[in-house]
Amino acid sequence: MTPEHDRSQDSEQIAQKIKELANQGLFTEAEQLRDQMMRDNPMALNLIVSTGEVIEEEKTKNLDLDHMAVWKTLYDDLSSEETNCLFYGTKQATLESGKLLVSQGKLNNRLFFIDNGRVTVFYHKDKKNIPIIQLSRGDILGEETFFGISFCSLSAVTQSEVNLRHISRKEAQTWHDKAPGLFEKLADFCRKHGKSERAVVRKNLERRTYQRHPCKGNATAYLIDGQGNKSQTYFRGGIEDISQSGVCFSMKCSKQETARALLGKEIEITIIIPEGEIKRICHGTIVKVSFHLHNDYSVHVRFKNLLEEAEFKPMISNNDSDTD
Repeated sequence: MTPEHDRSQDSEQIAQKIKELANQGLFTEAEQLRDQMMRDNPMALNLIVSTGEVIEEEKTKNLDLDHMAVWKTLYDDLSSEETNCLFYGTKQATLESGKLLVSQGKLNNRLFFIDNGRVTVFYHKDKKNIPIIQLSRGDILGEETFFGISFCSLSAVTQSEVNLRHISRKEAQTWHDKAPGLFEKLADFCRKHGKSERAVVRKNLERRTYQRHPCKGNATAYLIDGQGNKSQTYFRGGIEDISQSGVCFSMKCSKQETARALLGKEIEITIIIPEGEIKRICHGTIVKVSFHLHNDYSVHVRFKNLLEEAEFKPMISNNDSDTD
């Protein structure tokens, strides 16, 4: 017996086991075993292809038809491979009434697909909860933070028993090789069908507390380490606008995941405004990072302490202001 013959027999046995696992709906185990076969015998191309086809076929047979009917508009735009990748990347959950799904000012890395039930989205301001919209069957939740880089700007709570599926950003990051176009297709669907932010616009809800003013100057931000000390890691850019509660400045970054890692980080920021020779050192938290083009980002910082009006006034320009 040659080593090649032994490998061929082993691969045949492994392929049979892969098919058995797929038939039982044990897709994770089947894919792991197939990956092992690909590493051990990469020349077994026919078996590699055929076992991949079997896994995809069995996945398609086991799709939740009720869920697929609710989300027909989404899945109709996907290939069978993309459909399986998305569906089997989600987790199912049934939640009782009164469960908080996302919380204003907090991190959220999940996208929710509501199959049944009612979810109320609200905004907390001046010690009051302001209802924004009620979501139900066929609505999405969490798209703002799933695709963007920010804390939640709204909260959402279940108003009845809710059946949903949810997917994490960590899972979506595995799509680059398996289904490279899926993430953008999902993002496009959410841009077209997301309701929460549109509801905020319709209500003309003012979410800013302090006026935001255009400002010409420079900012240098140092990350604060786990011990609360200023680290050697810093980044800088031009100031775009400022308020008593925070500042926004530009930044260059070659990788979006590096920019995403800044969210929630505490910083010490030095603000220099040449006109008036003003220099301020403030502490704050990065609450949003907005992507533009060509590796350009805007970094939004919330100050730990409000700037006093006396020290703030000399910093602002005479341009027209927005509300922040």
